[in-house]
Amino acid sequence: MWLKSQIDIFKNYFMLYFIMPANLPPEYYAAEKQFREAISPQEKIYALEELIATIPKHKGTDKLRADMRRKLSQLREEAIKKKKSGKGDIYTVEKQGAAQIALVGFANSGKSSLLKSLTNANPVIADYPVSTIMPLAGMMPFEDIQFQLVDLPPIGNESTDGWVSGILRVADMLLLIIDISEDPDIQVELLIEQLENWKIKLIKKNEPSSDSSQDKPIILVANKIDLLETIEDSEKLLKSFDYLFPVVKISTIKKDGLEELRRTIFENSRIIRVYSKEPGKEPDKTTPFILPSGSTVLELAEMIHKDFLSNFKYVCIWGSAKFGGQRVQKDYILHDKDIVEYHLK
Repeated sequence: MWLKSQIDIFKNYFMLYFIMPANLPPEYYAAEKQFREAISPQEKIYALEELIATIPKHKGTDKLRADMRRKLSQLREEAIKKKKSGKGDIYTVEKQGAAQIALVGFANSGKSSLLKSLTNANPVIADYPVSTIMPLAGMMPFEDIQFQLVDLPPIGNESTDGWVSGILRVADMLLLIIDISEDPDIQVELLIEQLENWKIKLIKKNEPSSDSSQDKPIILVANKIDLLETIEDSEKLLKSFDYLFPVVKISTIKKDGLEELRRTIFENSRIIRVYSKEPGKEPDKTTPFILPSGSTVLELAEMIHKDFLSNFKYVCIWGSAKFGGQRVQKDYILHDKDIVEYHLK
């Protein structure tokens, strides 16, 4: 199974070389080399995500991109099966929900308390420096979807930084948890410096979105606003970084700011929810499709079923369309909470 998946991937490489060699950017060759040199399942998944991100988007590469996304899903499934059988990497966290969000911070910043406040997880919460020694995930509900939050050991621990950085590279978003009672500006600067050393690029406000899985949206979470002495420090943190990144002030003790944090996570997650509708029936709003922002009608069709690509005649949209039920083209860009009705041949 593993060998067959690798052969299929290199068949796709062959197609790309001979169909559109002039359109391959330099980044493609670097990503290809990284994939060839990857050893662990997690490294291969990360490298293939980077390779997909370098392929130009146009009609000539639609099928290739879809094929590579399927191969990526296969690699993820194989990694999960190995882990469940006891043969896989114990530090690999299976992605669940709308997006995977890693909690990043120094010791006693409140990462575990935040995980417990927002999810169904029950982490160890203690005053000693390293109470989290393994990745622990929980699901955070937001309206009709859920986000997966992953608590990790504190940054700066040599025995865990290696695999922690691996999880951060594949996560969809990072929450930088800051203890604002302890030099918050310095904490932020040190965390950002470490992430940059790990080649993780942080997306700043108003910065164009990128397909690279190395580029991460982040939210600065200023924890412990329940302490009176932190009021001045929290305002200072806002002035220093609010123009660069979203900043949310919270207290895990008093549960202040948690709903604002949920909303901010969704607004910066770069995903949309889309609902399906059969002709003549009400839309199904129980289980939305989760897509990257900027996805098209064609990309949703690929997600629903591969036969949709060649079998649908036209598509009707409710929500972002000029009027309910408007017919749109295959390259129509979908928006959050759109309702899509496919008409097949």
